[in-house]
Amino acid sequence: RSDQLNTPCPYCNGVTYCSTLCVREGWEDHKPNCRGLASTVPDAIVKAVQIDAKNGGGGTYSMFWLPSNDPIFNTKPVPISQKIGLPLLVRRPMNESVRGSLTDNQHATWLMIDPITGFAPPEWQSCVGDVLVARADGKALETNTLGAITDYISDILDAFGNGVAAAQKYYNRDRLDKYIADHLRMQQQFNQFQLKGEFE
Repeated sequence: RSDQLNTPCPYCNGVTYCSTLCVREGWEDHKPNCRGLASTVPDAIVKAVQIDAKNGGGGTYSMFWLPSNDPIFNTKPVPISQKIGLPLLVRRPMNESVRGSLTDNQHATWLMIDPITGFAPPEWQSCVGDVLVARADGKALETNTLGAITDYISDILDAFGNGVAAAQKYYNRDRLDKYIADHLRMQQQFNQFQLKGEFE
């Protein structure tokens, strides 16, 4: 229905969709004709993640393709990601929906915490809305990897409860890599368990 087409292409604003999910799903069809993208042809497309705000502050992760010349690549890595050894870039989508009390995004807030104080800047503490996340090195970022990273940062926040020094042990890339590997292995085992249960 035309009255539901209120989400424009973030590059050209020339085509509208019913949601950001429909933008992503329609990208392959629209990409060759996108006037905005054609005027700034990127060298490559980078696999990133969008964290959608949900009621109650939880987030839903979805794959999101960004051109390598997207404005996110002109931002500085968020401090906590630098401390843990995997620099990430975070920004709100260009054509963002209205933010309000139902658009808290706790996972995005965690990504924005200060590694010294454990607090995110005020503008990232509530009503954050959807965010895009990419690796600063331009490599692909998988949804399950980002999920592991935000869980890791959640553990850092828990450690802050025991004082700033308790969080310091988490600022180690080897520790992060092990955590991600363990997290992905547990997720795979859980998925296999669920699949097995469906066929019994």
